[in-house]
Amino acid sequence: MLFIEYDVDHDGLIELVALVNAIENEGLDPDGDAWLAWRRNEFEDDGMGCAPVAPEDLVRMEAAQDPDALRSIVEGIIMADRSTKEGARS
Repeated sequence: MLFIEYDVDHDGLIELVALVNAIENEGLDPDGDAWLAWRRNEFEDDGMGCAPVAPEDLVRMEAAQDPDALRSIVEGIIMADRSTKEGARS
């Protein structure tokens, strides 16, 4: 499972931190659930800055022909993730 790690500053600017392939070497965590649980517990943002990439979005990312198309896909994933998580907090 691919995850996008990102930070959001006080002005709302989003910075891409990392793309993380969270599949365990022995195939024990194919959905990345164990990694995501670790991520939530080890970072002070409780998982707010970590977006899972759905398989269909990964296909779109891999097929992107230019940096602007890829950026648009990644931004959409992050914005949807943030919206969902902020809605759950209120």
